[in-house]
Amino acid sequence: MTTDREQAERVADLLRQADRLRVPGHRYTVEQCMQTQDELRAGLRRLYRDLTGTEVPRETAPRRPVLGSFQAGSLPGSRTVVAFRGRPKRVVATA
Repeated sequence: MTTDREQAERVADLLRQADRLRVPGHRYTVEQCMQTQDELRAGLRRLYRDLTGTEVPRETAPRRPVLGSFQAGSLPGSRTVVAFRGRPKRVVATA
């Protein structure tokens, strides 16, 4: 069993690690950024498991429906886009 002081030190270490997170740039690659995030995530999961005795529950977010094929009008604003693109043809046909 860990003491409150040890848990506080673990939280402080994780906070310092989070403070050191940087966005990728010319000196800090995407791989380094992802590795740091993974280490932080793993540390937070271990801390949660030690405090609660259980694993972090997985989110069960509702999945977005996947369209099998594109149909005009199936996406917001798509009818407007189709109508706008067909406008020059209508102008030529009426002239």
